Amino acid sequence: MRARHRVLASALLLALAGCGVTDTAPGPAGSPAAGLPGRTSGTPAAVHVYFYSAQGLERVSRLHRGPDALDAALHHLVQGPNPAERARGLVSYAPGQAPTPVGAADGGGTVRLRAPRGWESRSALRQLVCTAADAVAPADGTGLGNVRVTVDRAAAGGTVTQVCMP
Repeated sequence: MRARHRVLASALLLALAGCGVTDTAPGPAGSPAAGLPGRTSGTPAAVHVYFYSAQGLERVSRLHRGPDALDAALHHLVQGPNPAERARGLVSYAPGQAPTPVGAADGGGTVRLRAPRGWESRSALRQLVCTAADAVAPADGTGLGNVRVTVDRAAAGGTVTQVCMP
């Protein structure tokens, strides 16, 4: 009986070893994948936007493509929480339908923003300051709490300089 098993096992191994597939070399390929049509170039990166919850200011992530993280973060802030975030209880005090604030970072831990009419409330200002600080902190190596954000407030008049304290 053992001899019969050995013969069967040997026959099985020979059949598997000689399956008829020969070695092949790499073949020509098409062009690399280019992504979805209609999207801007660049690797998706996360930007962080600040909304309020019952516990206070809360950081949420959004994906964007392109070089300007500050502009993307401010744009997402104006859009407000998405449906899933609203379902979790997140709200925004940023003015609805208001123009997006514009800004620039100096690369040394400071950001200067111009906030249009509607950004007068302290809560909206805190969201704006933390969102802007978070957008530039990784790029210039400054810690979030060390980024100084100066906001020119068109409607309220004057400027205010703050750091993010979520």
